[in-house]
Amino acid sequence: MTMIGKIFTVLILIMSCVFMTVAMMVYATHKNWRAEVKGDGAGKAGLEAQITELKTRETALLQDIDKLKMKLEQERAARTYAIAALNARLELQDASLLRLDQENERLVKSEAEMKTNLELAQNNAKNLQAEVAQLRTDIKTAESSRDASFDEVVALTDKLQQYRVEEERLSERAMQLAQQVARMTKVLAANNLDEFTPVDNVPPQLVAKVTAVNDRDLVEISVGADDGIHEGNTLDVYRGDTYLGRIIIKQTQPDRSVGEIIKGYRRGTIKKGDNVSTKLG
Repeated sequence: MTMIGKIFTVLILIMSCVFMTVAMMVYATHKNWRAEVKGDGAGKAGLEAQITELKTRETALLQDIDKLKMKLEQERAARTYAIAALNARLELQDASLLRLDQENERLVKSEAEMKTNLELAQNNAKNLQAEVAQLRTDIKTAESSRDASFDEVVALTDKLQQYRVEEERLSERAMQLAQQVARMTKVLAANNLDEFTPVDNVPPQLVAKVTAVNDRDLVEISVGADDGIHEGNTLDVYRGDTYLGRIIIKQTQPDRSVGEIIKGYRRGTIKKGDNVSTKLG
């Protein structure tokens, strides 16, 4: 094989590689235009469906444009009507402004007169304020004097009422005391006593129990100083209807006392639980 043949062989080989590469690139970029137009059936819409959708959107947009044009015309008509109404109101405002200017001129003239009258009124007000201040001072003085007199009258009235109530209470108490003295005098006379009879060693009327007895003729009873028992008081002891003797108190405590059996009055054996009384019924 000659040199030219070798060169052509190499060129053919290179061109084959180039054409093969181009063929691969063309195959790689190849599209199924039918699928692109109709869709691939896997959920992807084709160009035909997209065009239909775009036409539908175009129709909707054209309808929206028509609606907006109609609304714009309505807005223009409404604006024209509003402008006409505003012009009418402007004319009315101009007429009102003219009237206000005239009224303002009249008020300016009236203001000058009112200033003069105001100065006179201010002078009169100053004089009246001075008079009112003096009257207030006089009224306060009179009110203070009246309040003082009223307080004094109230205090005296209260005292008088208190004295009357106290007088009634004392009169009622005096009557009670007189009745009590009469009853006490009757009781003293019935018992051959008078107001000078000593009663220091007379115990109060009560009934108690013997709580303990020992072999030294000492007896403990269930009443004491809180019940009015004092040392030297004498009490009688009995069991049922049987008189047992008399004791004389030797020692007292708030809730109990200790007495000694008086031998001359012994009529029986005193035991725990026997009754003790300052006066036998």
